[in-house]
Amino acid sequence: MSKTLVVMIHGLTGGGRTWINDENGASFSELLQADSKISDQIDVIEFDYFTKIVNLTQNVLGSSFVGLINKYTGSFFNKPKIRKNSSINSLTNSLATFLEVESANYDSIVFICHSMGGLIGKNFILNHMAEEYEDIQIPVIGYISLATPHRGSFPAVILGPINVNARELQPLNEDMTTLNDLWVESFDDLPKSYYVEALHDECVGKLSATPNTVKKFKSKTLQVSHSEICKPSSSKDLTYKVVSKYLEEILHTHRQKKLTQVEYESDVHSYDKEIFVIKMVLASVEERLIEDAKESFFHAELIMKSAKKNELEVFKELRSKIISLYRTYSSCKGVKSNSEVVKEIHSKIVELDKSSLDCLVEYLNFLHKKGILHQESNRLNLDVNWCDSVSIDSIENEVR
Repeated sequence: MSKTLVVMIHGLTGGGRTWINDENGASFSELLQADSKISDQIDVIEFDYFTKIVNLTQNVLGSSFVGLINKYTGSFFNKPKIRKNSSINSLTNSLATFLEVESANYDSIVFICHSMGGLIGKNFILNHMAEEYEDIQIPVIGYISLATPHRGSFPAVILGPINVNARELQPLNEDMTTLNDLWVESFDDLPKSYYVEALHDECVGKLSATPNTVKKFKSKTLQVSHSEICKPSSSKDLTYKVVSKYLEEILHTHRQKKLTQVEYESDVHSYDKEIFVIKMVLASVEERLIEDAKESFFHAELIMKSAKKNELEVFKELRSKIISLYRTYSSCKGVKSNSEVVKEIHSKIVELDKSSLDCLVEYLNFLHKKGILHQESNRLNLDVNWCDSVSIDSIENEVR
């Protein structure tokens, strides 16, 4: 079974310790990997990159200075590797290179990001949507932001003169404002995204913890500080429960979307003895419309069997709308043939798919909605029937 790669991205001055609880040493990534609800669907890795507030040895000059101290004082400082803070764009490119290798055996990616890491993740997703990474063909299906300064951080103003990332994190920074505006504009095309705010955050204000206050960006507030939000002590920790719940939702939606791509095979699923098919045959509906009904019935059945309880409630409401549509158009039959009525109702479902028949379950499409109609027809009653002369007795005779 293909798995999802969960990538954890730390923020400014962070690293491997970002995700480790300071009191008991619990590892966020290990907690996720051990979660029985999702462990068989994911692998978790951390994307690490160099980041310091001030780094004396981040260039050749600093490295040479350490060398002079060794020479004239007899000291034996280790000559440091030359490392420097990089811009968010550069770090995004580094993340892309990292994922070209690490994501090769997976079918999807989810980002869990802390602080500035959320900006790197956002930047990658937008670039990926723009098809800038031809060597990464799998989709990003989820994004979880933990205390990310989507609209800047006021403490960054103090550090701006000495740190490239702090300059980028300043409120109204042009590059980051552009990034956030593009993210908001892309709302309808984004992967499933969630935002978690730290109530006692000393770095990221409430208004900055989500991209904006107009769009429906889902957010939660936890009673933790900026650094505590990414260090759950156990699977009972509220921070962990919120993130694992979001991750479970992302994975469920991904599984359901994969089901929508399963092909209907007519020779395997004939449905010839199903009531909805018998009704159509008795009504002399065209064969191609019967085959269309079989295919949509197949997809609706597939989705319903693995749907969650809250989704089934949405389906129930959707079913009422579809039956209402059926009654409206079947009662206005006039001189139309039975086939024409079926075709007209099918067409109307497709037409209204993204308007009055739209719903919160994002993976549902018009094929499933046509299938819901034929699921209702698959009952030994005449609530959904295509010909007045077809009776329950005639249906029962065919079933036998």
